[in-house]
Amino acid sequence: MQYATITYRHPNGWPQSLGNAFAAHDDMVPVALHSSHLLEDGTAVMLYELEGDPADVSEILSESQITMDYRVTQHRDCTIAYIHYNPTTTVKQLTRIPRRNGLIIDKPMMFHEDGGLEITFIGLRANIKQALEETPSILTTTIERIGEYEPSIQKLFTKLSDRQREILRTAHKLGYYQQPRETTCQEIASELDCTAANVGDVLRRIENSLIDEIVRTAFDTKYEDPPMRSVW
Repeated sequence: MQYATITYRHPNGWPQSLGNAFAAHDDMVPVALHSSHLLEDGTAVMLYELEGDPADVSEILSESQITMDYRVTQHRDCTIAYIHYNPTTTVKQLTRIPRRNGLIIDKPMMFHEDGGLEITFIGLRANIKQALEETPSILTTTIERIGEYEPSIQKLFTKLSDRQREILRTAHKLGYYQQPRETTCQEIASELDCTAANVGDVLRRIENSLIDEIVRTAFDTKYEDPPMRSVW
């Protein structure tokens, strides 16, 4: 069984106006799509993860001309939005590709800072190749990784956003995880043009996420997540 991680990019930055609206907000970062489906009436639903205040997310959704219905919740340290909306033709075409080619999406689908959407397809090599050929003409593609699918390895890093991966790679390169440490959050921040507090916060979140996943996988442990708090 093969996998291919592909990043799709739109010339406008984001293939949907909601993505542009979220990204334009100073205190909001689109992180991932956990699910996206077309409905029989031509509309679509998606489960969207963001970094940002739930109230700000709700405000953007309430003002959007393509949003039909939504629910926004705070879950741990992220904001989750269930959105019923009218998709663009490009989004419709992209959403149909996996089912038409018998492919499975290894979720979540991660957003890059430039609006690119990173999707990992799992299936037969020939079907993955066909899916690439069916890419909507307006989109450009970058093949990030390809090979034999290994669930335990893939899951750890597909859960990280583009920015989180950048910070983690920089921290590792500068020796943050050496003993003793060879760098500080301030030095990492200088490399990335951000604050030391931001670096420290992101690294803590990454560590919590990865350790949680390792423990769940290694010990087959079942945890109950805390209840979501709705802002609706």
